[in-house]
Formats: sequence, structure tokens, C-alpha cells
Amino acid sequence: MRIRNLLLSAAIALIVTDARADDAWHGPGWYVMAYQLAVIIWSGPYDSRQACDAARPPDNDPEGFTFDCTYLDTEPSG
Repeated sequence: MRIRNLLLSAAIALIVTDARADDAWHGPGWYVMAYQLAVIIWSGPYDSRQACDAARPPDNDPEGFTFDCTYLDTEPSG
């Protein structure tokens, strides 16, 4: 059962990653980062931490994801 849940989570992460591909790096700024099996740029950049926090979805929506705001001044390697 654990392996099945892990595989389901991985599939969801890949689907969400593909769906969010347009929300990748767009220059320095605050980004909403999604965490599950990988770290994904969810949206951004935002001009301030407050604007990023306002755009951050609630944790576990989609299921299994947590979110945080991070300032990125260089493109993440991936």
C-alpha cells in the first residue's frame, strides 16, 4: 500500500510539474514554491514577500503539497 501511495504521489507531482511548466523562472523575485517529492516553482515572481504570501495556495491543495515563498535571485538548476 505504501508503494502504491508513493507511485500515485509521484504521478501527481509529474502531472502538476508539466501543468505548471509555464510558471517557471522569469527573473529575480519572490516565488511560491511547492514541495512534495520535488521542489517546483508554482508561481511568480512577485515584487514582495507579502504579495507572494497572498498568492500562496493552502497546504495540501492539491493533496500532499506544501507551499512556501522563497526569494530567488538566480535561476534554479534542475
